[in-house]
This record gives sequence, C-alpha cells and structure tokens, in this order.
Amino acid sequence: MPEVGCEGPKISGVAPLTPTTPVYEADGERQGQRVASSPFGRVRRRLHSLPSTPFSIRGMLRPRAMRNKGMFRKLDCRAGHYALLILVWAALCLPNLGGPSLWDIDEGNNSECAREMWRAGDWIIPTCNYQLRTDKPVLLYWLQMAAFTVFGAGEFAARLPSALAALSAVLTTYELGRRMFNAAAGLLAGLLLGGAVLFCAAAHFANPDALLNASCLLALFFFWKDYAAGRHGWSPWSAAAAGLAVLAKGPVGLLLPATVAFLFLAWRWQLRGLVSWRLLTSFLVFLLVAAPWYVWVTVVTKGAWTVGFWNKHNVGRFTGAMESHGGSYFYYVPILLLGCAPWCVFFALTAWYTLHKVWAAKPTIAANETPNGPGDRPALQFLLCWIAVYFVFFSAASTKLPNYILPLYPALALLTARFLDQWRRGEIRPPAWLIGASLACLALIGVGAAVGAMAVGGVLTLPGLRMRLMPGMEIYAVLAAPLMLGAAAAAWLLLRRSNRTGALIAVTASSLLFTALVAGWGAGAVEGWKAPQLLVRTLPSDQTRRDSRVATYAYFQPSLIFYCQREVVCLGSEQQVLDFLQGPLPSYLFIPADQWNAIEAKVRGPHRLLGKRRDLYQNRDVVVVTNE
Repeated sequence: MPEVGCEGPKISGVAPLTPTTPVYEADGERQGQRVASSPFGRVRRRLHSLPSTPFSIRGMLRPRAMRNKGMFRKLDCRAGHYALLILVWAALCLPNLGGPSLWDIDEGNNSECAREMWRAGDWIIPTCNYQLRTDKPVLLYWLQMAAFTVFGAGEFAARLPSALAALSAVLTTYELGRRMFNAAAGLLAGLLLGGAVLFCAAAHFANPDALLNASCLLALFFFWKDYAAGRHGWSPWSAAAAGLAVLAKGPVGLLLPATVAFLFLAWRWQLRGLVSWRLLTSFLVFLLVAAPWYVWVTVVTKGAWTVGFWNKHNVGRFTGAMESHGGSYFYYVPILLLGCAPWCVFFALTAWYTLHKVWAAKPTIAANETPNGPGDRPALQFLLCWIAVYFVFFSAASTKLPNYILPLYPALALLTARFLDQWRRGEIRPPAWLIGASLACLALIGVGAAVGAMAVGGVLTLPGLRMRLMPGMEIYAVLAAPLMLGAAAAAWLLLRRSNRTGALIAVTASSLLFTALVAGWGAGAVEGWKAPQLLVRTLPSDQTRRDSRVATYAYFQPSLIFYCQREVVCLGSEQQVLDFLQGPLPSYLFIPADQWNAIEAKVRGPHRLLGKRRDLYQNRDVVVVTNE
C-alpha cells in the first residue's frame, strides 16, 4: 500500500509529521486505481518523477486519498503550508499598509529619496531634498521606484518592498525549519516569525532592515542547504544573496553571515571545507551582484557618496552614538523580549532545552559528518552561532536601534518552534508549573499592553512616569487584554485535557491577532498627532504646479518634502524668515507656533495663518504661514 506523508527531506532521528496509514480501502482503492489510469493520474506520475527541491512541483503534491481525510489533512503538505503562511502574511501586513502617513525621520528620508530618483529617472545617485544622500545603499530605492511606477508615489508603494521582504523571510524560515527539523516545526517557525511584533512592524516600515533580514536569511539558508548536502563551502547562491544584503544595508550584509558560517564550521571542526575553488567562484558572484552599483556611484559622485557612507554611516555609527541613538551593552535584551512578544514567554524553556541538547550530546569532529548523522545537533549549533553573532555585534556598536537585530529573529523563531513542536508531540516534558508560568506571562503581556494603552490615552495615570498623552489609544486596552488573557485561559484548559496541539493552536491564533492589532493597526491611533501630512494639506492643491516656495524654520521633518513634492528650504535665522515672507513669489513657511508668535510682529507685508497642528515628534504646535 502507498503511504500518506508530505514530500520533502527526511532527517533521521526526527519523528514523521503524521503516522503512516493505508491510502486506499474498499471503494477508495478502486477509485484510486481509476485515478491512476486516468490522464490526470499519468500527469501526476510524471510530476512525481521530477527531482524534489524546496520549491518543486513534486514537493507541493499530496496523495489523492488524502482528499478524503478532512480539510486539515489536505492542507498538511508544502502547498498547504505555503497557502497558510501567505494568508497569515497578507492578513498581518497588507491591511492598512498605506494607511498611516510616513514616519519620520527614516520613512520620510527613504521615500523622498526614492521619489526624487524616480522623478529624475536616475537609478544611480541617491538624493534627498535634492542633495546627495549617503545614508543607505540603493536596493530599497530601486524597489520603491518600481512600486511607484505601478502604484504611484504614496505610502503603500513606499512600504510594499518591506512587506514583500517579510513574506520572503517567512517562507524561507519555513523551508529552513523543514530542512533542519520537520515540516511542522518549519510551519510553526514561519508563524512565529510573522507574529513577532517587531518583525510585523518592520514589514510596515519603509526602511532597508526588512530587506537586509530577508537577504541575510537567504544567504544562510543556501549555506545550510549546501552544508546538509555535504558541501561545506560558501555557495554561489549564498554569495548572490549576500550581494543583495550589501546593496540593502552595506558591509554588514556580507560580514555577519560570513562570520556565522565561519564560527559554525569552526565549532564543527570543518574549516578545511572552506578551502576550495568554490569559494573563489562564490566571491566572483558576490562581486557581480554588489560591486557594479558601488563602483558606478563612486565614479559619478567622484567618491563623495562612498566616503560619506563608509566614514559616517558605517565606522561612525559603530564607534559613536549618532542621532542620540545610544544605549548600554544590554540594550537589546529588553528590546528582544518586547520585539518577539508574545512568543518571548517561551524563550527560557527554549534556551534550556536547546543548550542541554547541544552540550549534553557527545561532540563529534568527523570532517565528513552531516546533519543526518547526530540528529539536529548541527542545526542547533548553527542557529546559536547565528544569534550570537548578530546580538554581540550590534550590542558592541555604539549606535543602537531596535530594528538592527531583526536578522536574528528567524533563528530565534526556529529554535522556539523546535521546542514547541517537540513539546506538542511529547518528546520533551517540561514541568507543568513552567508551562503554567509561561502562560501566566502570556496573560501579563495582555495586561501590560492594556495598561500602557490606557496610560498613553490619559485614562490611567502611572506614578513617576511622564509620557505624551494621545487620547483615543485607550480603545486598544479593550482589545489587547482579552486576546492574551483568553489565549492563556484556553491553553490552560486544553492542557488539563492533555491537548497540547489544541493549546498551541489557541496561543498561535491569539498571538497573531494580537500582533495584527499592535503592529498593523496600532499606528492608526496616533495618526492625528503626526503633523507633516496634515500641515501640507492646508497648502493650495496646485502649489506643486505653480512657481512658489516652501521653507521651514526651527522645525523640519523629511516627510514634508515627500508631501510637498518639491524642495523645502531650511531657514537659519529670523532675518531669513522675514526676507522669505517678503519675497514676490507665493511662499509657505512651516514654523513652531511659539517661534511664530515671537516673529509675527516683525513681518511687514501681507501674511496669514493657513493651519496649525500638534507634532508628535517635537511635542509642540506647528503652524503654516503664507504671504498670499
């Protein structure tokens, strides 16, 4: 009898995802014989004869008899897993993607730079406010320009590359988990990654971090794929992905994945596998992908872009805290817990069982050893190297931002998914009180989110805590708390019936809803407190087509340029403000309200106030003044 099972790599030492059962019985067998002799059956046999690859048609097929085993079993294959992951990604990332206005300063700078390049038809030189911009390489701008061509220059198109990069990361994490452990662990890892709050937030944010994460993940995926096949060198596919990572964010796109691979091979006593002609070939592929644009922009700008990018935004950011973005060496510990919420409640148990597996197992140093030998120990070593390299590097850097450590999220998701899958199947049995403590922490996340939302909304006052109040945020307290409290309660009741799978499904579904609420829709609650777009709307609708001028004084946000769609002059003194408003052309000035109150009496000539808004970033009122 044929056996039911998902197509894909089978790793020794790992229990199959579903028990094998006969496919055909009685009438079902005769039906199967008729299908096998039909034209469709012949096509199926031809497709099953194709080589099995991570993205092959063969890997996406399922035996016909499984169609009579229920909806969930029909989805229990690679095609079904892909469909579920894409559906979850679409539900988390696409709704409200273009709803909020651009976030300053990063989204404003990146999107305006891409808009200017797109308008000028220039794919080489990045400019922002029509000045050379040396902050980031070009990959994000290229993808935004392509999106602008299809959807127009707006918020949705500006953020679409990040959302698509998140989809790539989720699917690649699934494939990596499937190869390292099993299909169930891979599926759960993809869901965990997509449901992490900071990962989902990065998918809604127009900056290069999501692209860097997806590219580094691809580089490490192809490295592991070759390592599992017994080829220990740096593959050309890994090199191509690293080239994209360098185009996304710079040297860290090559340095950190290469360091992960080097440390892993050193830990496995297999460094001699790097010495091969294959390494030279891979390096040439990397240069072919990454080098042309860097060389071209260096030549065209006479080295100005390269010097600014390397000295200020690489060496400078590592050695000194820029733009007040500093922090201690332990800065990323709370950031990691908050960014991976709500799954962070399982990190302690994951760390314990992972480290116990790695160090309790007898180490081997055979040069020809593959992951199929000692079970999943090499995979755990690889993931630990991955986490350690990114965490230590960015902790040592002086400039710190929460999204810098985004590339280690897939490794954390894989380790956590492995633990949860083994616990679900009863292979490991943590003390019941530890699982209960994790569920209690899950409930506390909901309570904490509710308290925070009420405090920001001004409904609840927390002693000793000063923050900017944004009325309306308290509505999220009503939504956040029941989700996590309900998930914890449902999981606890199911565990009392020994239904681990049901408990995991309850926690997963509630966590995804919580993340969608926080990362996807939470931004809409503060939209009324972001001034730039609302201020620009007070300008005449035809100001982009008229010969007019726009300027700021004592106030600037990059998204002003994006929404004005023209150069915004930054004035440096009161006299420049007076001269600007007394000019012959229609002029529009963005200025803090207190500054305008001090200057208004000195203005000679016609002037009037067009609008006034409270600015979230500077926490003060900003006005728009015109001489018309």
